[in-house]
Amino acid sequence: MRTAVGAMAVLFIFWSAAWAVERHPVYKPDYKRVTLDDIFEVIRTTGKFGEEQEEKPELTETEYEEIFKQTGLGKPAVDYLIENSKDYESEIKAYQKIFFDGYPYTCAKIGLLTYNERMRDKNGHLLKGLELVDLEPGDILINFSAHTLGYRHGHCAIVVSKPAKGEEAETIEALYLGEPTEYQTTGKWRSCPTLVHLRISKEAAESKGYTQAELGRLMSEYAEGNCLNIDYGLFPSMSNIQDRKIHKTHCSHLIWYIFKQFGYDVDSNGGIVVTPADIAESDVFEVVQIYGIDPDLKEESR
Repeated sequence: MRTAVGAMAVLFIFWSAAWAVERHPVYKPDYKRVTLDDIFEVIRTTGKFGEEQEEKPELTETEYEEIFKQTGLGKPAVDYLIENSKDYESEIKAYQKIFFDGYPYTCAKIGLLTYNERMRDKNGHLLKGLELVDLEPGDILINFSAHTLGYRHGHCAIVVSKPAKGEEAETIEALYLGEPTEYQTTGKWRSCPTLVHLRISKEAAESKGYTQAELGRLMSEYAEGNCLNIDYGLFPSMSNIQDRKIHKTHCSHLIWYIFKQFGYDVDSNGGIVVTPADIAESDVFEVVQIYGIDPDLKEESR
């Protein structure tokens, strides 16, 4: 009897995760690609940004939204590139190309029942796409590039270090059954054809008395101090979890647990399981960068 109940629970977990994430197959925009030259001209003629505000010049919300819809780059990524890149126009255009055209990828078996989509060369070695923009401690990475039992599901990780120029950031992840939580790097994430890079929003951070940078740093420190070498589990506890150490977790549960310790519930639908899609659709976050995934995923989930 217990075996049957366990098997049914496993199937329910897979079905729940698959149903949520199957709404997000590898995405390419169905609207027109347009030039951003007019916005670039505004930036050039005013120094760095467009419309003059009270304290400093900034792009308008409409301009940020247009760039986002054309490139998948959120406001943090746009500001970062303009501030730090010598040729931000070419870089933003490169991200626009990837956003509309996607990365070429193949699907390969990585487990008994699991396959994933990655960019690979003819020998099966992973290839890296463009650098992920403006990675900071506490940021969350999510992809929807894996299939188990014929269903699409996702994976997520927390960033715990800011990468030096030309290097990868470190992450902490729960990978799969039989492997405890461990350090990984962002290199493999650049081989995914689907990705959303999230950061706790300014409003959410300030609601607890933090800046985004402060809260991100505290969360990454908590993850490093408390969330390594935890066994993988399909059924980790989701009740009375705040201020308690966990002994089982999976990728999305790990992210949910870390944020729960700081008073945030990032399970957007409040279900009995938390999936990568639930986290991606949480209002706690702002999007830094997205590609291969519909940028309107939060609106579509409502």
